[in-house]
Amino acid sequence: MTLPGIGLVRRFLARRGLELVGPGTAALRRAFLRTIEDWSVEDVDPPDGSDLSATGIVFSRDRAMQLHALLSGWTENVDGAADLRVLWTSSSPGHEAAYRELESIWGSRVAFVRESDFRTDLLREVESTPSTHLFFLTDDAVVLQPFRLADCLRPRPSREVFSLTHGEGLEWCFVARRSQRVPALEKNPDGTIGWTWSEGEPATDWAYPLSVDGKFFSPRECAVLLRHLPFRNPNTLEAALQVYQPLFARRRGIAFSRPALVNVPCNTVQSDFRNHDSGLHTVADLLCLWQDGLRIRHEEFKGLAPAEAEIRNFTFVSRR
Repeated sequence: MTLPGIGLVRRFLARRGLELVGPGTAALRRAFLRTIEDWSVEDVDPPDGSDLSATGIVFSRDRAMQLHALLSGWTENVDGAADLRVLWTSSSPGHEAAYRELESIWGSRVAFVRESDFRTDLLREVESTPSTHLFFLTDDAVVLQPFRLADCLRPRPSREVFSLTHGEGLEWCFVARRSQRVPALEKNPDGTIGWTWSEGEPATDWAYPLSVDGKFFSPRECAVLLRHLPFRNPNTLEAALQVYQPLFARRRGIAFSRPALVNVPCNTVQSDFRNHDSGLHTVADLLCLWQDGLRIRHEEFKGLAPAEAEIRNFTFVSRR
């Protein structure tokens, strides 16, 4: 296996609007080398015949209303139970109160974990999950269509990465703000589609398996990958994960024929990277609407194509 040079990592991240600076690059390379030693002896696939299950870790900061829309859409559209855990933090008493109210609504079905130290908290959650599969979500995600969770768990994580955000016709990359070439897609007997991540157009969604937006991994493998990485929040986590791109590029991507999930980037709650957003709804405005007893009418996103959903205005309705 050829280890990635820092230049390769920098170029890959730059095409995604990300950047590594200072001693962090050397730390990531050291992490890659240490991880290879641990990863090479791990059997990451669940044993044949085992019951398949999934844990989903949702990252959330100052976006209780958007998180409510995600949890509502997930509950209404996903056939099959996942162990959902929300790792959340807030920057003000108003946002804190909104999360406490959200926990009172969803606490019997979803585990809420108040962030103390993001890296420590995430490693604990990953290493403690008993599930055979693990996926990450961010709180600005919206479910676009119903699906069966069991269909996401059939691929073997050591060879395939199932993605909720991919599908036929995904020709626009919001992050890069340009069109993207769809690679040759294989029709699988179960109705899903497949492709090889290394054959995707560089710096587009089709070549980006290591993201925190509905990709399914092995928890055991994730524990190994994360153990040596330096990160402090979801954005630096995703950036750091790209050092492992060579481990995943030759795996197949698997997805439903139509995308089941999309991130609706209407605002930004971090300052590490200059991520593009539509600016349609500020976190302050959404907090005020939540405090007025409203919720996002997430049902209006059902059936939309990702490119349409990403720039669609929210409408609101009473949640009482």
